[in-house]
Amino acid sequence: MLDLRRFRRLAAVHWAEHGRGYLWFLGIGIAVHACVWLLMTAGGAHAERYDDGDQTLLFVAGYLLSGLLFAGRYHAALARPESALTFLMRPASALEKALLAFLVVAVLYPLAYTLAFQVCNLPGALIGEAARDVALASTNAAESSGYLEHRAYGPFFPFTSDMSPWFELDLFLGAAALQALVLAGALYFQRVAWLKTLVALFVLVVVAIPLLATLTDASPGQLFWTQSRAGPTPGLLAWKWTLWLGVPALFWASTYFLLRERELQ
Repeated sequence: MLDLRRFRRLAAVHWAEHGRGYLWFLGIGIAVHACVWLLMTAGGAHAERYDDGDQTLLFVAGYLLSGLLFAGRYHAALARPESALTFLMRPASALEKALLAFLVVAVLYPLAYTLAFQVCNLPGALIGEAARDVALASTNAAESSGYLEHRAYGPFFPFTSDMSPWFELDLFLGAAALQALVLAGALYFQRVAWLKTLVALFVLVVVAIPLLATLTDASPGQLFWTQSRAGPTPGLLAWKWTLWLGVPALFWASTYFLLRERELQ
Protein backbone atom coordinates (compact mmCIF):
# COMPACT_ATOMS: atom_id res chain seq x y z
CA MET A 1 0.00 0.00 0.00
CA LEU A 2 1.36 3.39 -1.00
CA ASP A 3 0.63 6.50 1.04
CA LEU A 4 2.27 9.56 -0.50
CA ARG A 5 2.41 11.54 2.74
CA ARG A 6 4.02 8.64 4.57
CA PHE A 7 6.37 8.08 1.62
CA ARG A 8 7.52 11.72 1.75
CA ARG A 9 8.22 11.39 5.47
CA LEU A 10 10.19 8.21 4.82
CA ALA A 11 12.24 9.97 2.14
CA ALA A 12 12.88 12.95 4.43
CA VAL A 13 14.06 10.70 7.26
CA HIS A 14 16.26 8.72 4.90
CA TRP A 15 17.91 11.89 3.58
CA ALA A 16 18.42 13.23 7.09
CA GLU A 17 20.18 10.00 8.07
CA HIS A 18 22.18 9.30 4.92
CA GLY A 19 22.32 12.52 2.88
CA ARG A 20 25.70 13.60 4.19
CA GLY A 21 27.10 10.14 3.54
CA TYR A 22 25.84 10.26 -0.05
CA LEU A 23 27.55 13.61 -0.60
CA TRP A 24 30.79 12.21 0.80
CA PHE A 25 30.43 9.20 -1.51
CA LEU A 26 30.14 11.47 -4.56
CA GLY A 27 33.01 13.63 -3.31
CA ILE A 28 35.29 10.60 -3.02
CA GLY A 29 34.27 9.59 -6.53
CA ILE A 30 35.25 13.02 -7.84
CA ALA A 31 38.62 12.77 -6.09
CA VAL A 32 39.23 9.31 -7.59
CA HIS A 33 38.32 10.65 -11.03
CA ALA A 34 40.82 13.48 -10.63
CA CYS A 35 43.56 11.02 -9.64
CA VAL A 36 42.79 8.75 -12.59
CA TRP A 37 42.88 11.75 -14.94
CA LEU A 38 46.30 12.72 -13.61
CA LEU A 39 47.58 9.17 -14.07
CA MET A 40 46.27 8.98 -17.63
CA THR A 41 47.84 12.30 -18.60
CA ALA A 42 51.15 11.91 -16.73
CA GLY A 43 50.23 14.53 -14.17
CA GLY A 44 48.65 16.78 -16.79
CA ALA A 45 51.82 17.00 -18.88
CA HIS A 46 50.16 15.09 -21.74
CA ALA A 47 46.60 16.30 -21.50
CA GLU A 48 46.04 15.50 -25.18
CA ARG A 49 45.74 11.85 -24.16
CA TYR A 50 42.37 12.60 -22.58
CA ASP A 51 40.15 12.18 -25.60
CA ASP A 52 36.51 11.18 -26.06
CA GLY A 53 37.31 7.47 -25.85
CA ASP A 54 39.03 7.86 -22.48
CA GLN A 55 36.09 9.89 -21.17
CA THR A 56 33.64 7.19 -22.22
CA LEU A 57 35.77 4.48 -20.64
CA LEU A 58 35.97 6.37 -17.34
CA PHE A 59 32.24 7.10 -17.35
CA VAL A 60 31.26 3.46 -17.93
CA ALA A 61 33.80 1.93 -15.55
CA GLY A 62 33.13 4.52 -12.87
CA TYR A 63 29.38 4.12 -13.04
CA LEU A 64 29.43 0.33 -12.96
CA LEU A 65 31.80 0.22 -10.00
CA SER A 66 30.38 3.10 -7.97
CA GLY A 67 26.78 2.14 -8.80
CA LEU A 68 27.24 -1.31 -7.29
CA LEU A 69 29.07 0.10 -4.26
CA PHE A 70 26.30 2.64 -3.74
CA ALA A 71 23.64 -0.07 -3.95
CA GLY A 72 25.58 -2.16 -1.47
CA ARG A 73 25.78 0.63 1.11
CA TYR A 74 22.05 1.40 0.81
CA HIS A 75 21.12 -1.73 2.78
CA ALA A 76 24.32 -1.81 4.83
CA ALA A 77 22.25 -1.34 7.99
CA LEU A 78 20.82 -4.85 7.55
CA ALA A 79 24.24 -6.33 8.36
CA ARG A 80 23.85 -5.25 12.01
CA PRO A 81 20.95 -6.67 14.04
CA GLU A 82 20.26 -3.48 15.98
CA SER A 83 20.17 -1.20 12.92
CA ALA A 84 18.35 -3.82 10.85
CA LEU A 85 15.52 -3.88 13.39
CA THR A 86 15.22 -0.10 13.24
CA PHE A 87 15.12 -0.16 9.44
CA LEU A 88 12.58 -2.97 9.20
CA MET A 89 10.28 -1.52 11.88
CA ARG A 90 10.18 1.95 10.36
CA PRO A 91 6.53 3.09 9.95
CA ALA A 92 6.23 2.55 6.20
CA SER A 93 5.04 -0.26 3.99
CA ALA A 94 7.40 -2.63 2.19
CA LEU A 95 6.24 -1.14 -1.11
CA GLU A 96 7.21 2.37 0.02
CA LYS A 97 10.63 1.21 1.20
CA ALA A 98 11.26 -0.69 -2.04
CA LEU A 99 10.08 2.28 -4.12
CA LEU A 100 12.40 4.63 -2.23
CA ALA A 101 15.32 2.26 -2.80
CA PHE A 102 14.54 2.20 -6.53
CA LEU A 103 14.31 5.98 -6.78
CA VAL A 104 17.51 6.59 -4.83
CA VAL A 105 19.64 3.84 -6.36
CA ALA A 106 18.37 3.52 -9.94
CA VAL A 107 17.05 7.03 -10.69
CA LEU A 108 18.67 9.70 -8.52
CA TYR A 109 22.13 8.15 -8.29
CA PRO A 110 22.64 7.96 -12.10
CA LEU A 111 21.68 11.64 -12.32
CA ALA A 112 23.97 12.60 -9.44
CA TYR A 113 26.82 10.51 -10.85
CA THR A 114 26.50 12.09 -14.29
CA LEU A 115 26.66 15.59 -12.79
CA ALA A 116 29.55 14.72 -10.46
CA PHE A 117 31.43 13.09 -13.35
CA GLN A 118 31.43 16.37 -15.25
CA VAL A 119 33.13 18.20 -12.36
CA CYS A 120 36.44 16.68 -13.46
CA ASN A 121 35.55 15.54 -16.96
CA LEU A 122 34.50 18.89 -18.42
CA PRO A 123 37.70 20.77 -17.45
CA GLY A 124 39.80 17.74 -18.43
CA ALA A 125 38.12 17.49 -21.84
CA LEU A 126 38.65 21.18 -22.55
CA ILE A 127 42.29 21.02 -21.42
CA GLY A 128 42.85 17.93 -23.55
CA GLU A 129 41.34 19.59 -26.60
CA ALA A 130 43.51 22.70 -26.08
CA ALA A 131 46.61 20.53 -25.63
CA ARG A 132 45.77 18.75 -28.88
CA ASP A 133 45.62 22.10 -30.71
CA VAL A 134 48.95 23.15 -29.23
CA ALA A 135 50.56 19.84 -30.21
CA LEU A 136 49.31 20.15 -33.79
CA ALA A 137 50.63 23.73 -34.02
CA SER A 138 54.05 22.89 -32.61
CA THR A 139 57.23 22.26 -34.58
CA ASN A 140 56.77 18.49 -34.35
CA ALA A 141 53.24 18.65 -35.75
CA ALA A 142 54.13 16.16 -38.45
CA GLU A 143 54.96 13.56 -35.82
CA SER A 144 51.91 14.19 -33.64
CA SER A 145 49.31 14.66 -36.38
CA GLY A 146 49.22 10.99 -37.28
CA TYR A 147 48.61 10.12 -33.63
CA LEU A 148 46.06 12.82 -32.91
CA GLU A 149 44.04 12.95 -36.11
CA HIS A 150 42.34 9.64 -35.32
CA ARG A 151 41.24 10.73 -31.85
CA ALA A 152 37.99 12.58 -31.11
CA TYR A 153 38.01 15.44 -28.60
CA GLY A 154 35.41 17.47 -26.76
CA PRO A 155 33.34 16.83 -23.61
CA PHE A 156 31.49 13.54 -23.36
CA PHE A 157 27.81 13.74 -22.40
CA PRO A 158 25.59 10.65 -22.25
CA PHE A 159 22.96 10.31 -25.00
CA THR A 160 24.52 13.12 -27.05
CA SER A 161 27.36 11.40 -28.88
CA ASP A 162 27.37 10.46 -32.56
CA MET A 163 27.31 6.83 -31.54
CA SER A 164 24.00 5.09 -31.05
CA PRO A 165 22.34 6.45 -27.88
CA TRP A 166 21.36 2.89 -27.02
CA PHE A 167 24.89 2.34 -25.74
CA GLU A 168 24.18 4.45 -22.66
CA LEU A 169 20.75 2.88 -22.24
CA ASP A 170 22.45 -0.52 -22.27
CA LEU A 171 24.69 0.71 -19.47
CA PHE A 172 21.95 2.10 -17.24
CA LEU A 173 19.58 -0.85 -17.73
CA GLY A 174 22.32 -3.39 -17.10
CA ALA A 175 23.58 -1.52 -14.04
CA ALA A 176 20.02 -1.22 -12.71
CA ALA A 177 19.67 -5.00 -12.89
CA LEU A 178 22.98 -5.55 -11.07
CA GLN A 179 22.10 -2.93 -8.45
CA ALA A 180 18.80 -4.70 -7.78
CA LEU A 181 20.68 -7.98 -7.40
CA VAL A 182 22.98 -6.35 -4.83
CA LEU A 183 19.98 -5.05 -2.85
CA ALA A 184 18.23 -8.41 -3.10
CA GLY A 185 21.35 -10.17 -1.86
CA ALA A 186 21.52 -7.93 1.21
CA LEU A 187 17.90 -8.82 1.96
CA TYR A 188 18.14 -12.54 1.20
CA PHE A 189 21.46 -13.45 2.81
CA GLN A 190 21.45 -12.69 6.51
CA ARG A 191 25.07 -13.71 7.11
CA VAL A 192 28.10 -12.69 5.03
CA ALA A 193 25.67 -11.10 2.59
CA TRP A 194 28.32 -9.14 0.69
CA LEU A 195 30.40 -12.25 -0.10
CA LYS A 196 27.45 -14.35 -1.20
CA THR A 197 26.10 -11.51 -3.31
CA LEU A 198 29.53 -11.09 -4.92
CA VAL A 199 29.48 -14.77 -5.90
CA ALA A 200 26.01 -14.31 -7.41
CA LEU A 201 27.23 -11.29 -9.38
CA PHE A 202 30.22 -13.27 -10.63
CA VAL A 203 27.99 -16.07 -11.86
CA LEU A 204 25.67 -13.60 -13.58
CA VAL A 205 28.39 -11.60 -15.32
CA VAL A 206 30.82 -14.40 -16.19
CA VAL A 207 28.39 -17.22 -16.96
CA ALA A 208 24.87 -15.96 -17.65
CA ILE A 209 25.62 -12.91 -19.82
CA PRO A 210 27.95 -14.70 -22.30
CA LEU A 211 25.44 -17.56 -22.47
CA LEU A 212 22.57 -15.21 -23.24
CA ALA A 213 24.74 -13.36 -25.76
CA THR A 214 25.38 -16.66 -27.52
CA LEU A 215 21.69 -17.54 -27.55
CA THR A 216 20.72 -14.13 -28.95
CA ASP A 217 23.72 -13.93 -31.31
CA ALA A 218 24.65 -10.52 -29.89
CA SER A 219 27.71 -8.89 -28.40
CA PRO A 220 28.01 -9.38 -24.59
CA GLY A 221 28.78 -5.67 -24.27
CA GLN A 222 25.60 -4.70 -26.09
CA LEU A 223 23.37 -7.66 -25.41
CA PHE A 224 20.13 -5.96 -26.33
CA TRP A 225 20.81 -3.36 -28.99
CA THR A 226 23.47 -5.09 -31.11
CA GLN A 227 21.89 -6.57 -34.20
CA SER A 228 22.18 -10.25 -34.86
CA ARG A 229 24.37 -11.42 -37.71
CA ALA A 230 21.27 -13.11 -39.09
CA GLY A 231 19.35 -9.84 -39.03
CA PRO A 232 16.94 -8.25 -36.51
CA THR A 233 14.05 -10.67 -36.91
CA PRO A 234 10.81 -9.80 -35.06
CA GLY A 235 11.11 -12.84 -32.81
CA LEU A 236 14.70 -11.99 -31.85
CA LEU A 237 13.85 -8.35 -31.17
CA ALA A 238 10.88 -9.39 -29.00
CA TRP A 239 13.14 -11.75 -27.05
CA LYS A 240 15.72 -9.02 -26.51
CA TRP A 241 13.09 -6.53 -25.37
CA THR A 242 11.78 -9.08 -22.86
CA LEU A 243 15.28 -9.89 -21.67
CA TRP A 244 16.76 -6.40 -21.37
CA LEU A 245 13.68 -4.80 -19.79
CA GLY A 246 12.27 -7.83 -18.00
CA VAL A 247 15.39 -8.84 -16.08
CA PRO A 248 15.83 -5.48 -14.28
CA ALA A 249 12.09 -5.38 -13.55
CA LEU A 250 12.24 -8.93 -12.17
CA PHE A 251 15.22 -8.17 -9.93
CA TRP A 252 13.64 -4.98 -8.60
CA ALA A 253 10.34 -6.77 -7.93
CA SER A 254 12.31 -9.39 -5.99
CA THR A 255 13.65 -6.68 -3.67
CA TYR A 256 10.07 -5.79 -2.72
CA PHE A 257 9.07 -9.39 -1.95
CA LEU A 258 12.31 -10.07 -0.07
CA LEU A 259 11.87 -6.90 1.97
CA ARG A 260 8.31 -7.88 2.85
CA GLU A 261 9.54 -11.35 3.82
CA ARG A 262 12.22 -9.89 6.10
CA GLU A 263 9.65 -7.71 7.84
CA LEU A 264 7.49 -10.76 8.57
CA GLN A 265 10.34 -12.76 10.07
